[in-house]
Order: sequence, then structure tokens, then C-alpha cells
Amino acid sequence: MSDTSISSDLDQTIAALQGGLTSIPPETAVAVIESWQQKLQGTDLADDLGQLKAALSGGSASASVSSLLSDLGEDTTETASSASGDVASKLQQLGQLLSQAGTSLM
Repeated sequence: MSDTSISSDLDQTIAALQGGLTSIPPETAVAVIESWQQKLQGTDLADDLGQLKAALSGGSASASVSSLLSDLGEDTTETASSASGDVASKLQQLGQLLSQAGTSLM
């Protein structure tokens, strides 16, 4: 997958999160999660996304979703440190948004 494609996908995900968690329909959230799972197959992030998808699909308590979003935020921010250029800064931004989203549900 090219950096351009990843960058575009990151832009879309960031824009969705900036609109607020409640603005994202559950079906859309699950579709986005599945897309990222395929791209990140075999990584810890893909496993975390699978847990988040299961929590959203199963109607888990917000505390569970909050914890998963916070974990994803931390892992995404860590991943940003090994990325380069525009992708690194977008991963950093996405990590912060995920962490904030997790905190907002507490």
C-alpha cells in the first residue's frame, strides 16, 4: 500500500473522529475498523481494532469502548514514532484523537 493511499485513509479517519464519536453511525465505524484491520493484518493494532469492533457490535459498556480507544490511541502514537514524513504526523494526530475519544467516554 502506498503512502498516498495510507495518507488519504488517515485523513478520512481523522476527519470522522474530529466530527465527534456520536456523529459516526455504528455501521460506519465498523466498516472503517474492518478496513483498517485488513490493512494492518498481523499487527497488535489489528488485534486492538478487532476488540473494538466486537465491543461496538456487541453494545459493550462505554467504559470498555473507552479503554479500547485509549489503548488504540497509545499504540497509534507509538507507531507514529517509526513512520516518516506526512504519515508520521497524521498517525500522531490520529493517536491523540483516539486517546481523547477514549477519555471523553469515561
